[in-house]
Amino acid sequence: MTDLPFTLPAPDATRPERQPAKCRRHDNRTWLPETDEWECQRCGHRAAVAVTRRGRSSDRLGKDQERRIERVYGPRKVGEYGDAVDHLGRDFKWQAKASRSLPPRWLAAITEPTHRDILPRSILEPMAHMRPIGGARSPLLIRSYVRQGVPTQDWMFVTSWDWGELHGWPTILGYAVIPGASFLDIHGRDEELR
Repeated sequence: MTDLPFTLPAPDATRPERQPAKCRRHDNRTWLPETDEWECQRCGHRAAVAVTRRGRSSDRLGKDQERRIERVYGPRKVGEYGDAVDHLGRDFKWQAKASRSLPPRWLAAITEPTHRDILPRSILEPMAHMRPIGGARSPLLIRSYVRQGVPTQDWMFVTSWDWGELHGWPTILGYAVIPGASFLDIHGRDEELR
């Protein structure tokens, strides 16, 4: 042993206090009626009731639409695996986007398959994310517009090259925008071969 006295280092005053770990699920909620919020007693997280409700409603809309797409258009639902592909069909790998808003005017005017040179970024980015997933199938994005009391309106977006190879369109650069009813008339259900 050594004769030197053993001392613990002095606490560092510049070191911040450790924050409590965030909960995976906030079970100890206290409602704060004056602010219309709740607070987790364990970790201190606060959230507005309306935000929580809106998130649950959006999640339910997305899951309902995935089941409807499987029933109407035929691809097998695989969205629970957590990647960018929500459905797999015979010819396409699908990603579904649903909204309760009205469709944009440029899209609502499309009533038959139409070629577009460019599409909005909100459509192009999900199609790019799907490209390396799901094998050799072509990426297809379906936008669904859901309104109470009105039938759901769907439009599919696929590259003109892929649509042309399947259905005799000119194989050119750009995109094919296809309304849901036209897709079923031309392509039929996109069910996987079993």
